[in-house]
Amino acid sequence: MHLRGQGRRLNAALIDLKTERNRRVPNPDQIIIAGAGIAGLTLALALSKKGFAVQIFEKSATLAEIGAGLQISPNATRLLDRLGVLERLKYSSVEPEAICLQDGASGERLLHFPIGNRAKERWGAPYIVCHRADLQDALLNEARSHPNIAIQLQSAVTQHGADAAGILVRVQYHDRIEEHRGALLVGADGVWSNMRTATSDAERARYTGTVAWRSSIAVEHLPASFKALLPPGTNVVAWTGANAHLIAYPIRSGQMINFVAVAPDRQNGRRWDVQTNPDSLNQNFIREFAGWHRGIHDVMLIARPWTAWRLFEMKKCRFQIEDRLVLIGDAAHAMTPYAAQGAAMAIEDACALASALSVNGTMWPSALEQFSKVRTKRVGAVVRRGALNHLAYHAKGPVAVARNILLRNRPVEKFVKGFDWLYGYDAEKENK
Repeated sequence: MHLRGQGRRLNAALIDLKTERNRRVPNPDQIIIAGAGIAGLTLALALSKKGFAVQIFEKSATLAEIGAGLQISPNATRLLDRLGVLERLKYSSVEPEAICLQDGASGERLLHFPIGNRAKERWGAPYIVCHRADLQDALLNEARSHPNIAIQLQSAVTQHGADAAGILVRVQYHDRIEEHRGALLVGADGVWSNMRTATSDAERARYTGTVAWRSSIAVEHLPASFKALLPPGTNVVAWTGANAHLIAYPIRSGQMINFVAVAPDRQNGRRWDVQTNPDSLNQNFIREFAGWHRGIHDVMLIARPWTAWRLFEMKKCRFQIEDRLVLIGDAAHAMTPYAAQGAAMAIEDACALASALSVNGTMWPSALEQFSKVRTKRVGAVVRRGALNHLAYHAKGPVAVARNILLRNRPVEKFVKGFDWLYGYDAEKENK
């Protein structure tokens, strides 16, 4: 057996696994997951429901989720409902009445797409918006109610090696090394996945040249000029403009409004997160929206501080790395947010993988091959939709004029039908 980790291969002869201190092999049939984010916790719940024992290793000391709001469409909420998570989210999440598209400069309404009751009637599950931390808490609390799910924090998977019997994983836990054997190792450790980069031919995430700026503000603090732009009711609203767009929707039971503004990166950096100060904020962010409606400019000034996240993506999906190592979520296919499907794809991945493993029994190679094939096709279609949305949101000149005419005149029902393939999809059934 060879151990792989940190981008190199180590011969097992150089590391006497049998004499390593703190050795323990608790369950050779368990599924080992690296990462306790949305993808990892969802997978643990989906596997547990199908009778698998699960061990999660998370390198962080706490599971406090950073970030802000999430849009979770019916293709994902139907899966969360089956796992018992949607019930835990019902008091903190919001079901928007509509998705609205407006012109950023004039504030003119371009599209009003009713989604509230329509989502449940047409696709059998709700469309919700929530804070990322609320979803994380709901997943974690549900996972803690399952006796066959173990979660160990401050534990980084550093090496692994597979053989016919399964996979052996080495974990750095505080100041010692632990060893765990399982049937499968799943990398759910995000866009900077150590599981992915441990292979010599690993693709690294590509920088897109754009930044997602995030902030939130209490509803009562919204400026009047911005409130005048909002359609009646509780909605997800997107404002479009040349090279940039802004999205706003309620979170935290409707008490807060979450904002995401995507614009070019004027600092041309490479880090995922960007530390900002008022000067760089004014120069590199708000100026992108200087010609927009006054209400948008006013809310951007009030909603400080804004947190900036540079956007990275994977050029190709890569789910299966080795016979006993598979990736899910951002580790397999980090994508830009233009289709609002990042979290949904992680949830789909998790439930699809659990379904594939349960159907194929001990036939791991065929199960993973089928999973990878189906998910690569699905994620590819979502990425293409995101690229189309990117062009539409950031259009300028004659292209923007043509877009506005199309949006104003196309029947809403045609827009609804165009989402059937996305929102009506059942990731569990597709892998059976």
